[in-house]
Amino acid sequence: MKKLTARQQEVFDFIKEYIENNSYAPAVRDIAKAFGITVKAAHDHLKALERKGVIHSSEGISRSTGIVGHNQKVETISIPVLGSTAAGLPLLAEENKEYDLHLPSSMIGSKGEFFALHIEGDSMIDAGILDGDLAIIKQANSAHNGEIVVARVGEENRVTLKRFYLTPNAIELRPENPKYGSLYSKDVTILGKLQLIIRDYE
Repeated sequence: MKKLTARQQEVFDFIKEYIENNSYAPAVRDIAKAFGITVKAAHDHLKALERKGVIHSSEGISRSTGIVGHNQKVETISIPVLGSTAAGLPLLAEENKEYDLHLPSSMIGSKGEFFALHIEGDSMIDAGILDGDLAIIKQANSAHNGEIVVARVGEENRVTLKRFYLTPNAIELRPENPKYGSLYSKDVTILGKLQLIIRDYE
């Protein structure tokens, strides 16, 4: 194992303490905030620590991070958080990723590929989904009536979170707020189903 620089040692100690206190690894954004550096710089530190053999990870959407030689009791997964879809880019394009959210695997409760989206607006308020919430979505291309889905609608590639209903003539995407009406379209692509809502009360 190669010797760590002073800053790498600080980052390593931060990750270790974070895991011990929270039972899951910090997100890259957490590291950047703690040290007053950019997300890219924090990511570079993680890569350097991995190359020097003091942390380990499994790449991909379900990337887990741990300390080598440290008995981490809770397995974590890393879920990409996607912002508003950029013009011309598909929702799951790498360019849309803001950061990776690390959660204990037990919070997700099922296997699969996941992504997260910021909720905007109050169209699903009666389902307990509020403006500013973070929705954890399990990737899927089909759904049953009544399930809450993320869907792409029409040629504009508009992405929305609504309840799914298959009608004889079209797909209904139904809000959970009486102020809004349902959206009906034959051109709907299911991207995933709601798995979990995370809310920041600050």
